[in-house]
Amino acid sequence: MKYLFAILLFTLVKQVTAQSAYKTGDVVTDTQFPVLLNNQDGKASLQKLKSEITILDFFGTWCGPCVKALPHLTELQQQFKNRINIILISNEGQERLKKFIAARAPFSFTVVADTENSFTSLFQPPSYPYTVVLNSASKIISVTDAASLTTTQITNWLTQKTIIEKADTVTAVKPVAVMKNLQSANKLVALSQQFIYAAKTGDSTDLLLDKLTETTWNDLKTILSSDEEKKAFWINIYNGFTQLLLTKNPDSYKKRNKFFKAKQISIAGKLYSLDEIEHDILRRSKIKWSLGYFNKFFVNKTEKALRVEKVDYRIHFALNCGAKSCPPIAFYNPENLNPQLEMATKTYLAGESIYDAAKNTVYLPALMSWFRRDFGGKKKMKVLLQKVNIIPAGSNPVIKFKKYDWNLFLNHYKTDNN
Repeated sequence: MKYLFAILLFTLVKQVTAQSAYKTGDVVTDTQFPVLLNNQDGKASLQKLKSEITILDFFGTWCGPCVKALPHLTELQQQFKNRINIILISNEGQERLKKFIAARAPFSFTVVADTENSFTSLFQPPSYPYTVVLNSASKIISVTDAASLTTTQITNWLTQKTIIEKADTVTAVKPVAVMKNLQSANKLVALSQQFIYAAKTGDSTDLLLDKLTETTWNDLKTILSSDEEKKAFWINIYNGFTQLLLTKNPDSYKKRNKFFKAKQISIAGKLYSLDEIEHDILRRSKIKWSLGYFNKFFVNKTEKALRVEKVDYRIHFALNCGAKSCPPIAFYNPENLNPQLEMATKTYLAGESIYDAAKNTVYLPALMSWFRRDFGGKKKMKVLLQKVNIIPAGSNPVIKFKKYDWNLFLNHYKTDNN
């Protein structure tokens, strides 16, 4: 009897572990839904319910954030009408779900009553809320949560071309001379360079955005292994997305704090904000408004895996936030990163610093005040200023910081990339 039980247990474990969860980039095969509620068409499979964009929202009536996100999902469904289809999946009993639907009539969504977890187990949501987005080819293009979905994201997904098969390497948008000598040997950095170039020229970024989304988490960790590779990739991504997003919607800059916090950059199945790229990854988990003196107390595994090993103050002369006082944009390359950042530092400080010998005062860009610990404090700033010939050797001027010009100023690219 014990022997029989052991065989049954082994068989069960084998069956459970044989199915790995769907992840970003996977194509979801057609699946029959167990029980559909609030479904007017009588269609019972994923393929038949699929639209240009299909959103599978794994939710529970007990899940506060899930329920709170339903009005937002309703607005999205009404805005995009038949171009998207939002399907709710719950493993709760039918009667409970029917009461939930009736209490919210008219209810906009088909609900899958997956009491046996036959459909849910294919995705294995680690926690709720959990939302999976499919394109017209049934490929998973995003794993997120319902509340984070935006009209901009959906519009971008709808305007992207459906590509069933792509080459392993992305070809440049245009084989132009300016990109010829800048192409990195690192394929992810090369992708970021192609993206920022497309943003600069106004060419379509659809294919490149799709490729960034489909990048695997393992590639993101292993291909970007050195600090040079991480800095080059994420600086390019930050600058490219800032230009792209503000070109599409310049009014979003009126609420800058919200703009920089918004998770609207899809890479390897995760959404990032500009703030996360700058302060979590490039500044190694620094608290944004702490002048660089304090790190975050709790850092998740994702952030630890992606962030740089050492903070490099020179990134502040490379990141362009869309304002007039921002440094110009270049195409950064890990193979030549140090001289590039040295040049960016020297050029920006030469244009933004003012030394008044008569008053023994030097006026510096505001960003050096915001992140003063990154620069090593005022004492190290003076060493840097002497190095780049802003102040004479041996001088000890008073440091004052200029006001930052937040007027929107796009397309501020360097004329060369040496």
